[in-house]
Amino acid sequence: MINNLLLILSLSGVALGSIACCILLFSNNQHKYANRLLALTLFGLVNILLVTFLFEWNPDFYAYIYRFPSPLLFVIFPAAYLYTRAVINSEKRLVKRDLLHFLPSLLYLIEMLPHYFTSYQSRLNVVHEIINHPSKLITLNEGLIPGYWHIGFLSAQAICYLIITFILFQNVKRSKDRRPEVDRTKLYHWMKLFLYLTSIIAVPMSFTLISTHSFFDSLQPLLLTFTCSFVVIKLYLFFQPEILYGISRNNVPFLSPSFNLNDSLRENTRQRIQLKQTANHFREYADESSELSNLENYKPILESYISLNTPFLKQGYSIYDLSRETGIPQHHLSALLNRVYQMRFTDYINGLRICYIKQHVSNKEWEKLTLEGIAKHAGFSSRTTFFNAIKKTAGITPSAFLAGLKKQQSNLN
Repeated sequence: MINNLLLILSLSGVALGSIACCILLFSNNQHKYANRLLALTLFGLVNILLVTFLFEWNPDFYAYIYRFPSPLLFVIFPAAYLYTRAVINSEKRLVKRDLLHFLPSLLYLIEMLPHYFTSYQSRLNVVHEIINHPSKLITLNEGLIPGYWHIGFLSAQAICYLIITFILFQNVKRSKDRRPEVDRTKLYHWMKLFLYLTSIIAVPMSFTLISTHSFFDSLQPLLLTFTCSFVVIKLYLFFQPEILYGISRNNVPFLSPSFNLNDSLRENTRQRIQLKQTANHFREYADESSELSNLENYKPILESYISLNTPFLKQGYSIYDLSRETGIPQHHLSALLNRVYQMRFTDYINGLRICYIKQHVSNKEWEKLTLEGIAKHAGFSSRTTFFNAIKKTAGITPSAFLAGLKKQQSNLN
């Protein structure tokens, strides 16, 4: 029964994981660096599932590749950590020192080279010995390093990376400068689930550091635990198009074209002006409806990126930066903002910044901030820029605008 379940789950995991890797590498153009790290992690998991399938299905065939995918075991946890760090810190590329994370995998590959040149019959004998005595898995001396050290080091590595990943999450929660939207995104929840499920993988391995070899008297329960965790990871990922495909299923609420930037008495007048401008634009581009339809296809990409990364909090952020980071050609991006959102890039970004202020003005951390501090925190490059944006949007001074927001907040409380 367990054997059949392992065969089904492991083969399903291989198929799902392979498809997910291809999508992340070739179809998802957002967050390419993070996607490659996630694909590398999934590729490592796919190889474990493939080994599990072959081991349960046909040990004689498994002997052909015995230990060859093993170096990937030392890649999974470093890649998972770097992926999490890349998403949280919006990292765009691998720096040279990060290559050190993959050094254990390279050393393991070198250490196992003598084994790779052994005959098929020798590997087959080892596989059958493991089938008859599963505890031999951690005591076999197949390379240059004594047995038990391999899985012991792998367990220690997994635990260490899980700890520093957990610390990374905790620092995000405690940091005063973190972006508050992050912990409400599906991406953040996905990463937490990813951390928990990889923990399930690491915990059984950690018993090799504290328990006797009898823990491995049967491999099937351990393999079943690993396989179930892997399959859940991949199934969950397929139900998250925002992560797997880079497509948002729902528009981000505060990213509507009008942005709802103020509640002042001038709101109705401003809305009438916007409606008039919208009508004029649609009349002007009535013969370009197909082009407008094409531009609409960029909306999920733009809104998903804005929601997940809040790039407008960077001072001096330009349309070139947004084009480069989203992969939307700059002239298409400009047309999208002008024709679909009915505003210039500067107004779009400043609108997001004002929305950010509206959403967080009640934060206790902001109570001691000056106008300049609030402006800087929201991404405005100067007090003048902040003043002009508020004046243009709300028709009042920043002081009056903030006072009105605080008054509204106190009335609601």
